[in-house]
Amino acid sequence: MLCTLAFSQDIDDTVIKCRIPEVVGQLNDYISIIADKKQSLNKKLQYKEKALNLFIGKGYEYEVDSVKKEGVTLEVASKNRKQTRRLLIRDYLNNLINRLDGYTDVKITATEIASIKLSDLIQVSTNLWVCECDFNQAFEGMRDGRSVYRDITTKRIKCYVTAEDTEDGWEYIIKLGNIYAIDLK
Repeated sequence: MLCTLAFSQDIDDTVIKCRIPEVVGQLNDYISIIADKKQSLNKKLQYKEKALNLFIGKGYEYEVDSVKKEGVTLEVASKNRKQTRRLLIRDYLNNLINRLDGYTDVKITATEIASIKLSDLIQVSTNLWVCECDFNQAFEGMRDGRSVYRDITTKRIKCYVTAEDTEDGWEYIIKLGNIYAIDLK
């Protein structure tokens, strides 16, 4: 089901809660294309830019509550490491493009949009709301047609919704924030 983002000044959190999983789903689709070994470098770079556009600050420096951040971060979990690693989202996307040489094929899939779990929207200022989404992301690395590594990570992503007064009325813009690794199987 597709949702529209044009609203009256009163927030319609039902529509926003429909749209947020769509944006998270877009990110997951872009990540799967970026990691796909069969895609050309140009296509991967194109989808990296599309992915960065989904994030607050486009993955680069941004400010929230008067605190400057270097960029959106993402936690990477692996069964081969005890601790998660925190990377800037732009570095993570670059790693998907450049550092998966140990595999002849990589598949990254995620929870269907309808199954993404959303927290309640919390209004933090006149025109800013935040919430979190939980979803599962499966990573499978293959060599010569055989699966050599597979994990499923439950991830939580912070989402920002801002209200902008446009010529056509209020519009709500959804941007993604930090991504946390909550569980690993």
